[in-house]
Amino acid sequence: MSDGPAPPGLRVLTQLLTKAPAGGIELCTRQDAGALVQRGHRVDIAYGMDGQFSDNVEAAGIEMFGPFPFAFAPRSAPRDIARFIPAARWARSRHADVLWLNHFEHIVWAQVISRVARVPIVCQLHHIPNYRRVSQLGHGVAHFIAVSEFMRRTWIDSGLAPDRISVVHNAVPAAEYRFGGSAERLNASERLGLPGGAVVLYYGRILPDKGVGVLLDAWRRLDLSRRPATLVLLGSPEPAADATLAEKVQRVNPSTLRWFPMQASVLPFLHAADVVLFPSLMPEAFGRVVIEAMSTGRPVIASRVGAVPEILDGPMTRFLVQPGDVGQLAAAMDSILDWRTTEPELAQLCADWVAVHFPYDAHVDQLERLLIRYARCRVS
Repeated sequence: MSDGPAPPGLRVLTQLLTKAPAGGIELCTRQDAGALVQRGHRVDIAYGMDGQFSDNVEAAGIEMFGPFPFAFAPRSAPRDIARFIPAARWARSRHADVLWLNHFEHIVWAQVISRVARVPIVCQLHHIPNYRRVSQLGHGVAHFIAVSEFMRRTWIDSGLAPDRISVVHNAVPAAEYRFGGSAERLNASERLGLPGGAVVLYYGRILPDKGVGVLLDAWRRLDLSRRPATLVLLGSPEPAADATLAEKVQRVNPSTLRWFPMQASVLPFLHAADVVLFPSLMPEAFGRVVIEAMSTGRPVIASRVGAVPEILDGPMTRFLVQPGDVGQLAAAMDSILDWRTTEPELAQLCADWVAVHFPYDAHVDQLERLLIRYARCRVS
């Protein structure tokens, strides 16, 4: 199929679980939808729950409609499908060209929308398959977009045909993750009330599967008597909410640890940080934290899991550690904590790595081309 010239004003439907910040998929969807609007397309978002996220979305010229239910279970299929009809009628009234689905778990909802509104589906694969019958459920989807080569291989292994999946690596808009020098670092640290010395940052979900327990154990191994440092945990739930993590927190010197609930913007924390950690134990679909932090000029020590080695390859492989290896993580932190003195060029190297290998404009170009191409598919 030939892509041909881009039609003016592609009309796109997509969805968010909630108007409030809910995670990386919602953030990717919001940012990419805003970029599509800036290029002259129309994006309408169906949302599942109310929240405060809508301000930034609607300021970007995106209209939001809802709340609509997305969940489906075979045991309640007739009832669930009937609940999708209001969203399907709304979708039909928007005369969309393509339904850009970012949650495969809502594929049945999308198929109802597709048939009623007669709009093709392009499904972006942000996570590990969460259904067994992937090939059957994916029937009728015009095309799939994997956020990494790791994701593409994973979904092929689950039953999708290779020629139905394109890879468009995740990327982040540089304006939202601005490079931060010494002045930004000082201002951010003062604003957050952090003590002097190096700052090591972890942000995201504070769960054992994300390697937070490994991180706390590694932190205890560092000799902080010769150089003060603070470990900042940013995210939810609070570490004390998990019994295992709470016990590990008790073993850490409290003067070296700070916790903050997740914020609307992580940029002040990134600017305050010297090193960012991504010690996940999970098969990460991409590793967005890695490119967010590196964009601001911060080195990232990350687990060799999932798609993370696709980001940290070549000269950046030195920042990869084996998942769950406390000693290796502690040694990696110890070796890089003083980089501002020993390797001051590292900040620019990190930012340049993302700019060259994961440029946001090229990411949007690829996404836009695929949405345009498969918007031309007819719904049977």
